[in-house]
Amino acid sequence: GSLPESVTRLNSAESIDISRNSLTGSLPKSLSSLSNLRQLDLSYNKLTGSIPKLPQSLIDLALKANSLSGPISKESFTESTQLEVVELAENSFTGTLGAWFFNLQSIQQVDLANNSITGIEVIPPPKKLSGESDLVAVELGFNRIAGNAPASFAAYPRLTSLSLRYNMLHGAIPAEYERSKTLRRLFLDGNYLTGKAPARFVKPETEVMGSLGNNCLRGCPGKAKMCAPSQKPFSICKQAYGGKPKS
Repeated sequence: GSLPESVTRLNSAESIDISRNSLTGSLPKSLSSLSNLRQLDLSYNKLTGSIPKLPQSLIDLALKANSLSGPISKESFTESTQLEVVELAENSFTGTLGAWFFNLQSIQQVDLANNSITGIEVIPPPKKLSGESDLVAVELGFNRIAGNAPASFAAYPRLTSLSLRYNMLHGAIPAEYERSKTLRRLFLDGNYLTGKAPARFVKPETEVMGSLGNNCLRGCPGKAKMCAPSQKPFSICKQAYGGKPKS
C-alpha cells in the first residue's frame, strides 16, 4: 500500500524505518513537519515522485532502491542543516546535481549510484564558521554524467572516497586528484578519460585503492592494480571523440 499521510503526525518520532515493505505512491508533502525526526529509512520500496521538503532535524536519509525521479531540488534540502548521510542509490533521478548539494552544512556521505544523473556541479567548499567541510565519501557510479571529472572534489579537505565509475566522463584525470593528500579510494573506471594515467596511482606501492580501468588512458600498465580492467579498444575511444582521441 501507500505511505499514509498520518505518518507525518508522529511528531515525537526520532527514527522511522519502513524499509522493504512494498510501499507505493509518493512521499508525503508534509514530511518536514516531523520536527524531531533524525533517521528516515524507506529503502527497498516502490515509492515514486520527487523528494519533498525534509525535516530540519534529519541526520540520516535512506531512500535507496525505489522509483523516485526528477532532478534533486535544492528546495527539498534547504532546512536540512544537520543532514550527514544521504542514500539515494538505485532510483531514477535525472538532471544536474547542483554544487549546493556537496556543500550542505553537515554532509558527510553521499550515495547516488545507479541513477540517471547527467551532470554535476562542484565548487570548492566555502569556509564555514564551524570549520571545514566534513564530506568524506561520494558515490556517483553508474549514472550518465558527461563532461570532465570535477577537479574541485580534491578541494574537500576530508574527502577520502570518490567514485565516478561507469559514467560518460571525457578529458584528462584532474592533476588535483593526484595531489590530494586525503583520497584513499578512487574509482574512475568505465569512462572515456584520456591522457596519461597519473603516476602516483599506477605505482606498485600506491596507497590508493580503486580503478582507472576501461578508459582511454595511456601509460596504465596491466600489472598496476589500479589499471585493471584493461583500457577500451582504440576504435571505441576514437569514436567517442568523433575521430582521434585527444592524448
